[in-house]
Amino acid sequence: MSDYLRHPLDGCFARVGRADEHLADLKIRLNAVFEQQAHSIGIEYDPNPPHKDIILAQPTETFFGMSIAIRIGEICYNLRSALDYLVFELATLDSGCEQSGTQFPIEGSPEGFVGRRKTYLKGVNDAHVARIEQLQPYKRCQWTKNLRDASNPDKHRHFVKAGGSFTATIHSSLDTDLDRVIGHARMVMHPVHGPVKMKVHMIGSITFADGTPIVETFEEIKAEVSNILVAFKPEFQRN
Repeated sequence: MSDYLRHPLDGCFARVGRADEHLADLKIRLNAVFEQQAHSIGIEYDPNPPHKDIILAQPTETFFGMSIAIRIGEICYNLRSALDYLVFELATLDSGCEQSGTQFPIEGSPEGFVGRRKTYLKGVNDAHVARIEQLQPYKRCQWTKNLRDASNPDKHRHFVKAGGSFTATIHSSLDTDLDRVIGHARMVMHPVHGPVKMKVHMIGSITFADGTPIVETFEEIKAEVSNILVAFKPEFQRN
């Protein structure tokens, strides 16, 4: 049997690394959403002279597909797994043997946390439990609350609900040197000039149902999980 681990927390860091891979893929997919929206926006010139105004219509779709929701679930799974692995290793370190059923608790009340002490935190010493308690939502730790809220729907077999907003800026070759602007290329028919080159520059954010931005939230959670692992790593110094 192969032993991949050189440090007890290597598995935790590997889970964070896997979450980072899914996050990078999520960013690519979200950029594709905005590109599809840019090509789906209705654009036409005012048919009445002098044909200066550009008339816009909302995209026909949001293009927020199931694959994006799946990536969100995978990010949550790996970040929570990294924390679960941490508790497992702490329980093993503190008790001298592996403990079954351990898990990183994310509780909204002191009573809920105390109720997990002999199950999720079985074998973990009081000092380490106290440090974990400081990471609870009821201790005003926002990133663990965000992780719980994002991951619970996926755990219960539901895709996370999401929304968002965007702003589109239209650049026409009749008015602007398109080589000097960024955006997605389009061709739009002009009543006088015929086909006109345009660029659609999309700026927006994909958010959870409560308006919290998805990418920025996961970036923060990933950083916080990594920081926690680094903080606990010296506890496992080998003789």
